[in-house]
Amino acid sequence: MMSEQALFRLLDKCDIYFEDSLISKEYIVKKYADFLASSFSGEDHTVSVALHTGSICFDIVSFIIAAIGCLSMGGSYSDEAIETIEKGDIVLYGEHKQERYIWAGFVDKDYKPTLIYSETSDNRYYAVLEQPTKAGRTYAPRTKWHLITPYNGNSQTTDGRGLRKRDSSRNDFISYVLDTSPEAVSSITDFSTVVVTERSTFERISKGVRIVYNEGKSIGLLDIVTASYYTSSGEEYQYGTNPAKSDPVLKITGKVATARDLVLDKRGNKTIGFIVIGSDHISNARTELPDLLDRKSLRFSHLVAGIDSDSTEGIIETHKNTAVFACTKEFLLQNSLPPQIKNVLTAELDRQVEHIINNNVATVIIDGGCSRDDFWNVKTALDIIRKSDWNAESKDTFLITAYSLLNLFTTATFPMQALERAIENGELAAGICSPHARISKLWDLADDAGTIAEQCAYITNILERLYQEAFSVCHKYDALKQRMLTSAERNIVVVVPKAYYINILLADGAFNLKNVTFSTTNRFDNSEQYDEVIVTGNYYSKRFNPFKCRAAADITVLLYECELREFEREKRRSDNFEHKLNTKLGIVKDHTFDYVEDSVEDTVISKDMNSFFDLDQYIHGISSIDLKTLTEKASGFADSIPTTEVYAVGRFVNGEQIFFSKYYNAVVFNTGKGTVTEIDVKNLAVGDMLVFVKRDDYTRNMVDYIYENLQSLGRFSKEVSVASEKAWYWKEALREYKNNHNLSYSDVAKQLQKLGSSLREATIRQWLIRESHTVGPREKKTLEQIADLIQDEFLLTDIHGYFESFRIVRHKRKEILDLIGRSITDNLNGHKPPKGSILEMVHSNVENLSETLELESVAILENSVLVPINVINKPFAE
Repeated sequence: MMSEQALFRLLDKCDIYFEDSLISKEYIVKKYADFLASSFSGEDHTVSVALHTGSICFDIVSFIIAAIGCLSMGGSYSDEAIETIEKGDIVLYGEHKQERYIWAGFVDKDYKPTLIYSETSDNRYYAVLEQPTKAGRTYAPRTKWHLITPYNGNSQTTDGRGLRKRDSSRNDFISYVLDTSPEAVSSITDFSTVVVTERSTFERISKGVRIVYNEGKSIGLLDIVTASYYTSSGEEYQYGTNPAKSDPVLKITGKVATARDLVLDKRGNKTIGFIVIGSDHISNARTELPDLLDRKSLRFSHLVAGIDSDSTEGIIETHKNTAVFACTKEFLLQNSLPPQIKNVLTAELDRQVEHIINNNVATVIIDGGCSRDDFWNVKTALDIIRKSDWNAESKDTFLITAYSLLNLFTTATFPMQALERAIENGELAAGICSPHARISKLWDLADDAGTIAEQCAYITNILERLYQEAFSVCHKYDALKQRMLTSAERNIVVVVPKAYYINILLADGAFNLKNVTFSTTNRFDNSEQYDEVIVTGNYYSKRFNPFKCRAAADITVLLYECELREFEREKRRSDNFEHKLNTKLGIVKDHTFDYVEDSVEDTVISKDMNSFFDLDQYIHGISSIDLKTLTEKASGFADSIPTTEVYAVGRFVNGEQIFFSKYYNAVVFNTGKGTVTEIDVKNLAVGDMLVFVKRDDYTRNMVDYIYENLQSLGRFSKEVSVASEKAWYWKEALREYKNNHNLSYSDVAKQLQKLGSSLREATIRQWLIRESHTVGPREKKTLEQIADLIQDEFLLTDIHGYFESFRIVRHKRKEILDLIGRSITDNLNGHKPPKGSILEMVHSNVENLSETLELESVAILENSVLVPINVINKPFAE
């Protein structure tokens, strides 16, 4: 087809709209489009990284360039396509309405099958197409051969019924963009790109994109290329229309592991590109990414994240030839302009650019609190204890307890009296221990510490003094309260290390303000925009780093003296990385960067900090879940009891642990926003507040429990009740079919595949296991195939009714989630719901039957293990 150079002219020839907002006129968007288009311009494999402002505009351009880039690489055209078709194959043909035909080969201009064709001679004149049901033949002249495409569907009928009206706008658009004739455009593309992103992201973009070209004509993304989403089990969900059932051009998935399978799959079209969109997807696949990035069979591999992400640092370091597009301050000063077209998206983009250019990280050094001497002396003594031969269990308990108290006194934004009172009144999640009780525990351990009793007593004495000094006065609390007073007109987010800090602060009227949002580091939302971000200490996570945060121009960090050294070292590391980005961008040269030499004092401190790093790693190790011991212990009881697979293991701050099954959805309460969501296990983060039902024999989540209660009490409308029965029935019917025919999950999947399904064994298992939350298939066609397989009369006669019931049940479950969130918030604030309302019933369940636990750690198992089904998805004591 046309040269890839057409990609560089795309934004000059077309206008790209998203949800009615024109985005393609912005200079920075054009710069990014040109950067990504360069991936298609060479023959060699390229690796590239884009660190953008956080605007969805960059994700939109990524999909469009990937789609048009695959088209520019070439497709299956006329002679090339039909030469692969064998006699008897079904094909599609038709200019305005495509119909199915049986391929019968070629004849010459006299309608004789005597053919001579080679590179120098070709007497083929007509392609012969048959429809036996009509007892007729169609002779397609060479000028119409581009309208013939292979049919990869399951139908065997050729009765002339049209699949759909052939839309000429696709050919018109492609020929316009690539400067070729419409007749040369094939309906089948030989190349594809695999994209890792959230399913919801692609669905929103595919629905919202509109491309305007050639004086007012317009077309959508799915009118140009075919696309499908692939689940981790390999199930394919098609987007838009695909009458030829050809391999999709855009292959979307939510996991890098699934993307690898798609890249390695030799069937269908050739995969030339691999894109990962989103810092979480990049961070969660650090071990899998190098193989795909280095795969030479791909034309390009491309990673897309916000400039506030550190997920790509290691890749840029290890892949020296990585091409970089990075929205650093220096780059934007040279490559950004005020909005060319003013709308919601360009205004957001402009605000993000302004935040980066005007970014200022200011520190407020607070007098009082934990001094640098106390902090360093405690850590030095803890490191001595770490290296001692004291009894391992006592030593580890002392280290974990003392270390957690030191962190508390350093980061707390409230007096200890407020924390003690909240614990005593049961206002916090289970497992938050009293600091006073922990100090008493340290004294007990110190009494039996033998040769290191002196160090233990020294540490405990300092921690007890810090506790007493902070009992009624907290200097960070006072500083934060003062910031609230001076910033009453600003939109502020306050970042704290733990979720229960938010509970304590919100109970104080000085912080329960409309203009103030609270967030933990692990749940910080970088897509939100604020006037100021206030960080209450020196802490970081994969989702938040004060030096990379671009959610506001003004970043204020509240620090005690003891936190300053480590903060300054992290700042130097961040400055060094940004300098490397600018060097790759060609903006600055190495010799222009002002490196800061460490002083003699800094060198000594650095050695101490390295020793403290070893201490931190040790404590992290002993605090982490002992996966091997825990799973071996649990699996040892699995011989005579029904079992299920463990996907991940977690531990809560109260010491309880949990086995998560793969398809479990955790109910998570967002303390800062007062909302509740269901989150996949793989997306859980440290600090998440999980809501459980307090019943030993109940292993499902809170939503299931309340849903069943409302249903049994008759609180649902007739429509919802009927829908609930249907959502239960289809699974029972499929499960009964499996059991009656003595089939495995794999057998069921294979039988459905014979009916045209793309389902795999893992999907069937996910549906039919007892702890599954699946309401119903997302595609009506899948339900039709299930009904066809099991020949259930209720399903066969009411496919639409059953499919509609799935939508109703999903909507009702979402309503219950919202009610749980309101109930937890009301409960914390002492509010009571209206009597007789559904909210009152939910509130009663939440208040009396639920417990909220803060996740301290979570780990995905490399290899799944079997445990008794009665210990899955609920907290248990070790």
